[in-house]
Amino acid sequence: QALLDKFENADWEESRSLLISRGDILMQEYANSYFMLTALSEEMAGNRKRMEKLCRQGQIISQIFQLAEPMKRPPRDLVPRFFERFEGDASKAAFQEGVDHFKDQLIKRAIIKKQEEEAETAQEAEIPPDAKPVSLVEAMYEMSLEERKGPGGLDPVEVFESLPKDLQECFKSGDIEQLKKVATDMDPKDFDYHFDRCIQSGLWSKA
Repeated sequence: QALLDKFENADWEESRSLLISRGDILMQEYANSYFMLTALSEEMAGNRKRMEKLCRQGQIISQIFQLAEPMKRPPRDLVPRFFERFEGDASKAAFQEGVDHFKDQLIKRAIIKKQEEEAETAQEAEIPPDAKPVSLVEAMYEMSLEERKGPGGLDPVEVFESLPKDLQECFKSGDIEQLKKVATDMDPKDFDYHFDRCIQSGLWSKA
């Protein structure tokens, strides 16, 4: 982490020196991801100045990765060539243009991500803190007969209460493997009768 912090605050020449001497760490995919994700996090936190610094340094690493990819070479091997390409003022301006483009995209992404997080927080706030998950079997007791009636016109509450206890447990837990075991243990005619009624009442879907 100390090396990443040092690179974050490095100027152009020091960045070159660090990437050549410590490319074993700084030219890893982890470092590339670190600068991009940390820049996004800082922008969302309102730390624009640090975000800009992270973008610039992250783009040095990212662009070296892009340079190395078509050549099928380790990114670390392309560090000297990358800095040679951006020796002149015009070349450095072109690099900065790439940084600015990335920064603009990151700012847009940060706005969207904040909106997504705010919407998620608002949705969570609508759920009472003491709310507990309710199974389908429990939920159907809260419905009217018309609301809960199955595709075959049968009342799932009535059908459920007519099931043998071991079958009731299968529907309460939603345990498919237990249902297979019960089917094996039960008389086939009895199982088919109960299972068909479960389909007709909507307790079970043919799909």
